Amino acid sequence: MQLQIWRLQALVRLLALMAKLRGDASKNDEMIDALIRKLNSQPDRPADKPPYAGIFGTLDVAAGRQKAAEQLQIAWNKLQGDVNEIDGLVDDLIRALSNLPARPADKKPYASIFPESKMVWLTPEKLRAIAPEAPSGRPEQLAPQLNRTMVEYNINTPLRQAHFLAQIAHESDRFNALEEYASGEDYEYRYDLGNTEPGDGVRFKGRGLIQVTGRTNYLECGRALGVDLISNPKRLADPDLASRSAGWYWSTRQLNGDADRDDVRTVTRVINGGYNGLEDRIHLLQAAKRALGV
Repeated sequence: MQLQIWRLQALVRLLALMAKLRGDASKNDEMIDALIRKLNSQPDRPADKPPYAGIFGTLDVAAGRQKAAEQLQIAWNKLQGDVNEIDGLVDDLIRALSNLPARPADKKPYASIFPESKMVWLTPEKLRAIAPEAPSGRPEQLAPQLNRTMVEYNINTPLRQAHFLAQIAHESDRFNALEEYASGEDYEYRYDLGNTEPGDGVRFKGRGLIQVTGRTNYLECGRALGVDLISNPKRLADPDLASRSAGWYWSTRQLNGDADRDDVRTVTRVINGGYNGLEDRIHLLQAAKRALGV
């Protein structure tokens, strides 16, 4: 599983580095184009085509980079099995974008970029062991998204993972609810949540595995995740953003430190604002620890 963790770390690093690219197309853009083509089993870029034009039909470099980032996230799950040529391309691209020296000949891809990880790879079976009440198919939807989320937000030790998974299991009613059951009408004109327009209460009701609620929080979360959640608030209930938004919330509240101290009371208070459901959260934490071998 170390290779799969490294691959997720590489995706997160690549997306962050690509977001910083500015100006005209360069050798880096050619490498990004080549990587997408390899992931999608497409032919090499024609010599007379600039990067992205032959894939996305655009000569706008900025638009091409944005589409490339989106495509990488879609195609990344094709990177499976043993280390291969594509892993070498990814390693080379990260090094080029980071101004790092070339990979040593005796090193496999990723090994000299990322350290060994203590993170436990989350499977649908482990998720189901934590919350057997999860609806059919939901663990299969969420497990890959939660692995990416935990890599992205450094929830990368078994103890941190156990606390995170226990809290989101409670907050989402054992992964049954990716958005709150209520209509959201009670949030209408809640100025403390930034709900200033008619319909904001329903539009920006709680969504995600740790329910993000209100226009202001949707705006902040969307900016962090690189998604326009004001125009498309329901997107937050999709498994990928439901997971990543929970990681964003966890990270902005600096909960890794409390998890490191195994302090379930503080984690609960920060997430809940009090201690509602504390007994259930402790029960889920115990189940998560067993599932992850803590």
